[in-house]
Amino acid sequence: MMLRSPLAILLSTLSAAAVDFKKDIAPILEKNCYECHSEQAKKKKAGYVFDDLETLKLDINPKGAIVPGNPAESHFFIVVADPNHEAHMPPDGNLSSAEIEKLRAWITEGAALDGAGGRMTPVSSAGKAKPGLPPIMTWVNFEGKKIKAGFVRLEGDNVILRMPATGQEVPYPMSKLDTTSQQQAKDSAQ
Repeated sequence: MMLRSPLAILLSTLSAAAVDFKKDIAPILEKNCYECHSEQAKKKKAGYVFDDLETLKLDINPKGAIVPGNPAESHFFIVVADPNHEAHMPPDGNLSSAEIEKLRAWITEGAALDGAGGRMTPVSSAGKAKPGLPPIMTWVNFEGKKIKAGFVRLEGDNVILRMPATGQEVPYPMSKLDTTSQQQAKDSAQ
């Protein structure tokens, strides 16, 4: 069995397209959730609304229904992913495995509601994946691929990033980041 290096794991993550809320997640919510959780249907069951982004972003925070960077602690994800959960949603069916994986990836990447990958949580909480982990930030390589990870430190010509889902530290060459992300790493090191 061949083990993959941390850099190979990071590169494969970067090569995968980031999940876009409007393109990938909103259609899943519209198809499966709007009937009971939308301004459109004039229903806010359990207080959740998925078609009003200002209301939805209130549920995306380290203590909310959607915990950025951590699907396993996100009540929203648990009830849609576990068909045996007592509050399973949608109540009359299951999401497809592809839909569940898109939701998992979206939350793992930080649960951004905009196409630019920006955080939708208050700056003070900065969306930590777990207590003690660095804030999750968006990093962009020179090809334009994005990844959500926390800054740990600069080490030689590498920026050390911490992956929110696993807590694993991964070295990434500064020279492979775009200029904005290179500056972000330098600013974070100060």
